[in-house]
Formats: sequence, structure tokens, C-alpha cells
Amino acid sequence: MKKKLFVIVILVILAPVVWSCAEPAIQKDAVHIQDTESGPYLIQYQGIPGTYRWSENSDQSVLWSRYLTDAIFQTTSNTINGYVFSGTYLNPPKEAGLYAQTCGGVPDWVYNGERMYTDAGDASFTLVAADNDALGLNVTKWTGPDSIPEWSASFPSYVMSNYGPIAVSDDGSTISIIAAPSGADAHLLLFDAGSATPLIDYVATGLGFPRYVKISADGRYTAFIALSTIVVFDRDSLIVRDQIPMGFTNSALDISGDGNLIAWGWPSLRVQAWVDTLSGYQDLWSWSPGGHYVNRIAISNDGTTIVSCWYTTSHNSIKVAMHNVGSSVPLWIYDYPTSSGTYQESAADVDITNNGAYFIIGSWGDAANLNPEVHIFQRDTTPYVYYSVDMPGSMFSVDINNDGTYATACGKHIHANVSGRGGDIIEIGTDIVGKKEYSETALVAWDGATVFAGPLRLPEDKKYKIFDITGRQIQTLNPSPGVYFVEIDGKITLKVVKIR
Repeated sequence: MKKKLFVIVILVILAPVVWSCAEPAIQKDAVHIQDTESGPYLIQYQGIPGTYRWSENSDQSVLWSRYLTDAIFQTTSNTINGYVFSGTYLNPPKEAGLYAQTCGGVPDWVYNGERMYTDAGDASFTLVAADNDALGLNVTKWTGPDSIPEWSASFPSYVMSNYGPIAVSDDGSTISIIAAPSGADAHLLLFDAGSATPLIDYVATGLGFPRYVKISADGRYTAFIALSTIVVFDRDSLIVRDQIPMGFTNSALDISGDGNLIAWGWPSLRVQAWVDTLSGYQDLWSWSPGGHYVNRIAISNDGTTIVSCWYTTSHNSIKVAMHNVGSSVPLWIYDYPTSSGTYQESAADVDITNNGAYFIIGSWGDAANLNPEVHIFQRDTTPYVYYSVDMPGSMFSVDINNDGTYATACGKHIHANVSGRGGDIIEIGTDIVGKKEYSETALVAWDGATVFAGPLRLPEDKKYKIFDITGRQIQTLNPSPGVYFVEIDGKITLKVVKIR
């Protein structure tokens, strides 16, 4: 039997490291380096046990909830100061609504429409609703929390995709919407947030209908799917940066905060990095668990972490894979409990924090109600569910704010594959993030095995010391600023690889 080896890597910048341990928890504890006024400290956080079953005002982790008897919530987004912006459809109230963190489930204001898709800037109060009525597409923009629209624009005969047609950049500067006249090729409507006149109405000629859109944090690069081709568009030059044939039609797509990483796939996860204008995006690696298909992907804004959600053709489980970008070997894999597949269990949406430390998954749920529809995970060396909220029906949209301190989820009050109506939206206060965290440091290795740690963000051009769990100094580094991964094998040999 192989002996387990526990290693903790600690980086200090000529400053003391203090050890602090919490009481044992039901779930595995989480260890971080935390930036404090006294310098970097190693902190061991107690895990948060248990599953939270949703009911109105019964769970302190759910800050507020709203249930609609007829309408269905289809999109929800966090923005600054704890506000949430959401959209509904099907039956009245068909509206976009803004919710404060202390609202108790009552929106501060609503704006009426027909089929509201919404998004908001994570770090800016840019709120956008895209609505399809009988005449075409209507786009409305607010600078929150003001209820009076800053501008509106209409595009007669344009119809949006049903698979995620709107994206607002985190900084709130840029709005991307994909739509098309009936039977036409995909159009990308690209807006500067300050103007109702699009920067461009780009037509993906010959590529097919619009399907899914994602945008970089600063709004420069938009990635969207036209039938079975990914198009990456450059806002600054107003030209296509690259086109990537997928070979299939699917909505698994995301782009990093700087636009230089893209992940997509179906039978396998493909991760590509931008090289230059001649080579475009080139493969870094691909991965597949076998017998599964990826349908949702999220890349952290810093480009270090990827989470992918997989389904089977029997739709009886969800597989979650966590990757450091530097390796095709998953950091971990988590399988939801297997259900009958009667109602189809599938991940509907996933979102990740800027540094990849936490992410949220919203799913359809299963017939036997074995699996809570909302899971918030920590990116650790093992699968670690911080919060689960068991909703009455299926979740269609989730969002977690940049540092992971709160999240939101919304969807249908009964399962997506069951005829009926009604919708739910919740905001979750996580209490899982303290002060600024710039590294995840807990490692577990077995003799002969290799594990990867990181991202280790080294912001200054200074000397760093690395210690093992006994306090013995292993190595001294003097790297340039950047983002690094640390590789350790069973012999405690250490290699530091810079990826950005």
C-alpha cells in the first residue's frame, strides 16, 4: 500500500508565515494564503457542511428569493453592490427586474417586455435587456440603479438565439448580442455601452444561425457560435480575429478575461491559446472522460482555471471536471449521484470567479430529486462543495460575483422537461471569502504521482521562499511577475512553470 504524502507549499516575500488551524469539519477544510495587514498568513478555513433545502426565508444562506406563479426566470446576473438583474418570459410578469441585496425578493424596479434576456457588468453598473416581440429585437440599456433607460434600440425582424444570446463585458464597456432575421446567418450586434447605435452589425456570411456568445472582461473580444463555427471578433479593429470550425453544433464555449484563451467542445474539451495573426488560436490540449459530452464551460478571467460540465446520452448524471490551464490532467473530477434520467439531468449554466477559486453550477435536476440544483464549489485539489441549494425545479441561469461572496440562480419552478409554469430566483450569501486571496496552497500527493498547484500569482519582481509542511525551506525563487503553476511529485521535487 502506498504511503500518502502531504505537502503544503508556502510562498513568502521575506515575511513570516503563521499557521492557524480550525476545528475539524464534516467536509474537508480549505487552506489558503491570505493577504493581511501583517503580511501573508497561512489560514485553514473550516469547511461548511450540509445541503441547504430551499424554501422561502428559511435558509440564512439564501439572502432573498422570489417565486412567480406563471412567469419563468431565464437569466440572472450579479453586478456591483450586491445587486442582481434578471429577466423573465412565457407568462406575465414578462419583465427585466433589478433586485437589491436587502430587497426581500421585491424588485426595486421592473421594465416590461415579452421575452427578456438580461446581463450586467460584474464590475460596472451597466444593465442590458434584450427582448424579442412580434416586431423584432429591442435592446435597452440602463446605468443602474436608475430605473430610467439610458437608451433603447430596435432591429425589426431580428430574432435572438435561445442559447445565450447576450453578453456584457465585466467592465460594462461593451455589449454583444447575436441575432438574425428569420432563416439568415448570424449577426453580431456590437455596442459601446454609451450609444444606441451599434459599432457594427457584423454578418457571419455562410456560417449559419446564431447560437451562443461570450465576451472578454474588457469587451475587446467577443466569441460567438454560428451554427458549428466559432467566430472571435475584435471590437477595436472591428474585424474577425479568428474562425474555428467545430465540426458539430453545441454551446460549450468560453473565453478568458484577456481573450487569449478559448475553450470549447462536445465529445472532448478543447483548449486553445492565441498565437498571432498568422496562426490564430492553436491547441494547448484536449481532454475527454469518455462516454460523456461537454455542454458548459467556464474560464476564470485570469486564464488559469477551467471548469467543464458533462452529460451522458442517458442524461442520468453530471460530471464536473476542474483543470489548471497548464495541464490536460484534471485537478479533480466530481460526479453527481446517478438518477433515472427520466427528466434529463444536465448542467444549464456555470460561472466562475475572476481567480478561479470558486464556481457555481445550476442544473435541471432529476426525477427522484437526488441532486440539489445549485452547487457552489471551491477550486481545490479535491472536489469540495461549499454550498448546495435544493430548488423546487430546474435552474437555467447562475452567476457568482468576482470574489465569490455572493451568487444568484434562477429558473423554472418545476422541471424543465415537465409541462407547467412558474419561476424562482434566489440570491445566496456565501461567507466563503475573507480578505484578498492570491494563492491556493493545499496539496496532496501520492508516491510516484504528480499533482499540480496553482495558480500562484507572483505580482512583484522579488525573491520568494518555498517551504514544506515541516517548515523546511525547499527552494528560493527569483521569478519575474506573472502567473505560475507548481508541479510536485512523490519525491517532493518541485518545478515552477510560468504560464502568463
